[in-house]
Amino acid sequence: MAHTVYKNIENKKIPSVTTILGRFKDSGALIRWSNAEGLKGNKYDDVMKKHQDIGTSLHELAEMHILDQYYELPKDETLVCFNKFLTWWEESDYKINWTEKSLTSDLYQYGGTADVLVNDDTIIDFKTSKNFYPDYLVQGSAYMQLIEEVDKRKIKKFILARFPKSGDNFEIREFNREQLDQAFEYFKTLRTAFDQNKELNKIVRSKK
Repeated sequence: MAHTVYKNIENKKIPSVTTILGRFKDSGALIRWSNAEGLKGNKYDDVMKKHQDIGTSLHELAEMHILDQYYELPKDETLVCFNKFLTWWEESDYKINWTEKSLTSDLYQYGGTADVLVNDDTIIDFKTSKNFYPDYLVQGSAYMQLIEEVDKRKIKKFILARFPKSGDNFEIREFNREQLDQAFEYFKTLRTAFDQNKELNKIVRSKK
């Protein structure tokens, strides 16, 4: 899955949802995880890329399955995640609106690509992580704004579907409109802070 570059109506590059969230991400858990991997003799970049590749592969396979396109089953850890997805998806009964749709907000100047929109009012996002994190809900709220602003649909629900690389179980969490609205208020704060942070960096790095 290629990296998406988002641009506004003036053809200027704007940040993605994940870029904004990543700027202010709590790094404590990541540092502890990185240290644990280092003690095992693993290189951080190698392990990180492996996890990212599995997540990307799951998204691609899930999309092809949902759209009834041809695909080949993976031979790595992705298969563990994908089998969990299949178990859940085959028990579901959603009306598919679209998958992997990239959108940009002129109002808040950011872009994002939501995994799946179903039933006209429900966003689904796939994860392969070991747990759920607050950033995921904030991410969903940012997608909510994009879809309502561009697609003109009223979002009522956000579903996080987690298919971890280890263990036997998958986990599904649902968030309502009130929770999404609360999360988006936080995202708006981060969006403003993102630009402020950029300006402060320019000031600090200026040689004048």
